[in-house]
Amino acid sequence: MELDSRSRIYLVRHCDVHNPEGIIYGFRPGTHLSTYGVAQARILGSYFRNRPISALVTSPLERAMETASIIANTHTPPLSMTVSDDLREADFNRYLEGIRRPLIPLLRPLWLIHLAAPGLLPHDESVDTQASRMNRAVHGALHANPGGESILVSHGDPIQSFWIAASGRSKYAIHHLQCAKGGMLILDFEHDALTNLEYLSPLEIRFRAAHPDARDESRLH
Repeated sequence: MELDSRSRIYLVRHCDVHNPEGIIYGFRPGTHLSTYGVAQARILGSYFRNRPISALVTSPLERAMETASIIANTHTPPLSMTVSDDLREADFNRYLEGIRRPLIPLLRPLWLIHLAAPGLLPHDESVDTQASRMNRAVHGALHANPGGESILVSHGDPIQSFWIAASGRSKYAIHHLQCAKGGMLILDFEHDALTNLEYLSPLEIRFRAAHPDARDESRLH
């Protein structure tokens, strides 16, 4: 199937999470947006409100679904929402979840192997594996909505893995390249080829939401 000439995908990281204990939340149920996270999601909703969004797809985890729901209900008209497991959190977080970050080296020693060789452990998705499933979600949205704009809500490591693969960076960039909570990548496609990638921080999104006439600059990072 040949796509319409130009399409756009917004890869959005879920917003801030209520986490007073400072634990790795991973796949744990009952992980919800904080008050600040709800405010972030409303700003995202304002940014997207009048954009010609064709589809909204989200990770099945609560924090992503809550972010997507606020965006959906803020849009004019309201958007329907679908769920894709391809947008889920990085699988290695199943091993890390439930403990505080300072205790990771002591209680989760395999984390050191993850740092040295991401993807080596059997339960640690490689950067390429995460990028592949994200790419599948992105191209699924492209083919379902050719020529349109789609929002995909996911998590830090999967989005960053896609970013690494798209920009040809080393797999070790997974340890420092960051899409902040409530931030996003804007992906522009010509047919099904990625032509431009732009990262917007939450602060930039807030500015553009308040100034809707501000032009979206597209540049490959």
